Amino acid sequence: MPSLDALIKLTTAQAFMRTFQSYEFENRWLGFGRMKWSQENNIKWTTKYWNGNAEDKIILFFNTEIWAPDWNWVCDNDMPPDLFIRLYNYPTLKNIKEGLIVAMPKSLYNKNKVLVDDELRKLVNQIPDSTISTSTQSWWPGWRTWNEIGDINNQEIEKIVKRKSR
Repeated sequence: MPSLDALIKLTTAQAFMRTFQSYEFENRWLGFGRMKWSQENNIKWTTKYWNGNAEDKIILFFNTEIWAPDWNWVCDNDMPPDLFIRLYNYPTLKNIKEGLIVAMPKSLYNKNKVLVDDELRKLVNQIPDSTISTSTQSWWPGWRTWNEIGDINNQEIEKIVKRKSR
C-alpha cells in the first residue's frame, strides 16, 4: 500500500489499525489485538478469519480504520488525529457501498498538497470506477457526541460525494 504509506509518513505519530468484522448473527467483534501499521498487520486483518476454517460461518466486514496517533491517544487527550483513514463497507448506501475516507488537518494538507493529491490519484487509478470527493469540515474529539471523524456515517458520506466530486 505505497500510497497509504506515503500519507502515513506525513505525521510523526505512530499509526495503528482497528478493524470491525464479525460473524453473521453474532453480536461481537472478531479479535485482532493491537495492530501497528505494518505489512504483517495488514495481512493479519485481511486473512485471520478468512482462511476457510470458520466452519461455514459468514464473516461480515464493516470497516478498518487507521489512526495516527492511535484512537486511544486521541480519545484520552481530546485531540484530533493527525491522520484518519477508513476503508468502509456500508451495504445500505445506494451508490457508494464501499469506499476509503482520508482525513487530515487542513494545515497538514496545505503543507503537502502536491504529495497528497498525487497519492490519492494513484489510489483512484488502482481502484476501478472510483472517484475522489473532497470536503472541508471540522472535527474535534472533545465535543464527544457529534462531529467526531471516527463517527462519520453513511448519510454524511453520501452528502460529501454529492456535494463535490473531482
